[in-house]
Amino acid sequence: MVILRMTNQQEELLPKVDNSDGCVTVHVGDRVQVGNHRATVKYVGPVPPTKGLWLGLDWDDPSRGKHDGQYSGTRYFQARYPTSGSLVKLEKVELGRSICDAIKDRYGGPGQVMTAEQLEEIRRALNTPFLEMVGLDRPEDDKETYRKLTVVGVSEYRVNSVGEPNELSRLSPMVKELDISRNLVSHWSVVSDIAAQLPYLRFLDVSENRLEYDVNQVEKYGNSFKRLGILILSKMEYSWDDILCCARMWPHIEKLQVSYNKITLLSKPPADIFHRLKLLNIEGNNIRYWSELEKLGHLPRLECLNASNLGLTNIQISDPSLFPALKYILLSDNYINNWESISELSKLKSLEELKFRQNPILESVNRESARQLIIARIPALKILNLQDVEPEERRGAEIDYLKKYARDWIKTAGDEHGRSLFLQLHPVYQDLVNRYGEVEIGEISDDNITCLKSRLITINLVHNDCKLTKKVPDSMLISTLSSLALTRLLRGYPRSYQPSLTLVSSKEPNLKIPLGDSMKSLSYYSAEDGDIILIE
Repeated sequence: MVILRMTNQQEELLPKVDNSDGCVTVHVGDRVQVGNHRATVKYVGPVPPTKGLWLGLDWDDPSRGKHDGQYSGTRYFQARYPTSGSLVKLEKVELGRSICDAIKDRYGGPGQVMTAEQLEEIRRALNTPFLEMVGLDRPEDDKETYRKLTVVGVSEYRVNSVGEPNELSRLSPMVKELDISRNLVSHWSVVSDIAAQLPYLRFLDVSENRLEYDVNQVEKYGNSFKRLGILILSKMEYSWDDILCCARMWPHIEKLQVSYNKITLLSKPPADIFHRLKLLNIEGNNIRYWSELEKLGHLPRLECLNASNLGLTNIQISDPSLFPALKYILLSDNYINNWESISELSKLKSLEELKFRQNPILESVNRESARQLIIARIPALKILNLQDVEPEERRGAEIDYLKKYARDWIKTAGDEHGRSLFLQLHPVYQDLVNRYGEVEIGEISDDNITCLKSRLITINLVHNDCKLTKKVPDSMLISTLSSLALTRLLRGYPRSYQPSLTLVSSKEPNLKIPLGDSMKSLSYYSAEDGDIILIE
């Protein structure tokens, strides 16, 4: 979406419109607002047979208009969509204002002060806790209190300009975090002018503005964004080429959100941009193929990638050296429909955390089973869906995984080709066999094959008046259970202490079974859901 502003000579030809408050120049490309709806001016002029001047508007909301810029047989302008265009009288629209006027209105006038909830919403936008909770109190209407502002939010305050020369730097020079989303800014030159007067600016949200840029000018704006580390560009109607072109303005960017834009194809970023990028959020774009995401795989410091709601159906990692620093990936709300895609994620050598919800493959199993399958298929995973993967949970998931596919493994024992195909589907299986040993055919039951959920049981660990209720796999060894009791219930005891464990059946309270063999599992002692284990 490379759009060049009109030249000064062209702008001089446009009419000046008197809106009763003084002489105001409205140009093609300017942004205006009607109620809560924003639009770009595409035409300024007469609409015969009516009198006066009209504005041809291309609404941000494509359903807001009546036509595509053609009215009563005359083409006045070309709208982006068939129903995003309207012709509106000037007096019906609200024009823009300077950011300084907006700050005075928001923090010194009758406007509402930014709440903690609004700041928390900004935090959630990048899925990372980076904002400081400062600047929440309403300052008095004087110069000194404006100067102390470090967090400024003027979203939906019709901002379209910086104001008088150096006015912002005199008014609020200490601003570190600025939200000017959903305003009437029309060009990156305006954003640059604003940032140039805020030398400490490190966070900026310009979402839902329609920012044009001049290809040959973007690099010179870099001096305005020297400290900028976090940038949100959601719902800007940008393509990936737009992002790469504009990126030369942000030389030190570390966290970037470009969600819900018009990105369908990606390309490998040049080596001189995004070299510091740690977090990238591309959620809500239409990037249907993993091969496109792999074009981001050479970013040397990328630690977090939000690839939710893209339309992905499959993951196939072609080169394990890609994404060398990636620790956390979000893949919820896609169309991934095969478990092999989960196994592919184990090729990401630094991956420790995964968020994976609302995908078709999860519909085939219950929630607990799905969690176990994901844990078993990604050996290095430490956090799944915001919950830690405890060592005993991993052990239980991996043993159940061994049992679930043991029959297929045994069948391919003498078939080299069949074994190769099996390991393509289950690349971690051989490592699990090496760790836990072969599964005997007698250990395999239908429950192992059809339902992993049954492997988790709830037990109640009791020591004197202390009680700990925990869900554990029934494959957990008694030695592991003893260690758990020692760290959670017997904290005053030395690490060398060997507690005595006794199983009390929830169904038959008089039945007490000493758990004397530390190398046996809970299932060996027929532990069931709800049983009590006495710790002495």
